[in-house]
Amino acid sequence: MTPDAESLVDGWRAEHDRAARFGIPAHVTVYTPFLPPEDWHDPALSLLERFLPTEVTLARLENRRGGLVILAEPDDDLRAITEAVSSSWPELPPHKGNRPDLAYHMTVVRTVNDRVRSDAREAIGPHLPLRVTGTEMWASAGTLEDGLHHAVVARMRPTQSGLRQ
Repeated sequence: MTPDAESLVDGWRAEHDRAARFGIPAHVTVYTPFLPPEDWHDPALSLLERFLPTEVTLARLENRRGGLVILAEPDDDLRAITEAVSSSWPELPPHKGNRPDLAYHMTVVRTVNDRVRSDAREAIGPHLPLRVTGTEMWASAGTLEDGLHHAVVARMRPTQSGLRQ
């Protein structure tokens, strides 16, 4: 979750991204498909806390078929999280099927409407690149068509120095 990005994308996502309608805030997906809901309380998930906070640069917009996204570049830290999940839960399928064109991103709008994507691009583009901090990791299950449910599975733990533990 990247709360620093909310003010930039919240209005667009609320209107044009069904995930936002299910209460999922601005985020960059680091592993899908993930563990089923019955495993979301597994104590082993605490290993993900070591990656928090995660600094992410929302670098540039990319117009994709059916939507507009903001690419997270460079994505080394995000790939490290994905690798940690793959190593810890080898029974999971590969992240997004190990697609060769995988690019970590934040979805802004999901629509084929060129005007909406263009308006979002004009509104958001001047504010990029934007450095944001990932503070929590959530798991979600379900589909955008049938409904999503989610839970926080890792949260940044503040320390006296404010640095990672």
